[in-house]
Amino acid sequence: MKQQGQCHCGQVTFTVTGEPLRMASCHCNACRRVSGTGHLSQAFYKKEQVEIHGETKTHQSLSDAGTTRTRHFCPECGSRLFSENSKLPDNLGIAVGAFNNSDWFKPQVALYTAERPLWDYMDPELKTADHMT
Repeated sequence: MKQQGQCHCGQVTFTVTGEPLRMASCHCNACRRVSGTGHLSQAFYKKEQVEIHGETKTHQSLSDAGTTRTRHFCPECGSRLFSENSKLPDNLGIAVGAFNNSDWFKPQVALYTAERPLWDYMDPELKTADHMT
């Protein structure tokens, strides 16, 4: 599978090749704040599967597990694009909304569901975890 995507203004583009390692939606407070909604959905790939064109701006924070999270944004339009976790340095999370077509996405797990706002619908059949897996 080959997929492409970009930020809202098109300054940052990316291409991924192959299947994602995993697909997840996270309801933690940090993901809700950076997404501006009830959760953030990401597909995770090996960095070698992803080709990025354009520069991003980053913000680092400490996760509740003590790892460093680096989030990448477009410096022009502010679109949330990628994330890295120091625990898995070879992996890259890509915000699913940044893909040109995301019809293939199906989350395998919903994380931090105890923090999910009641108005944010979640498939009741989806596997859940109240922490990062």
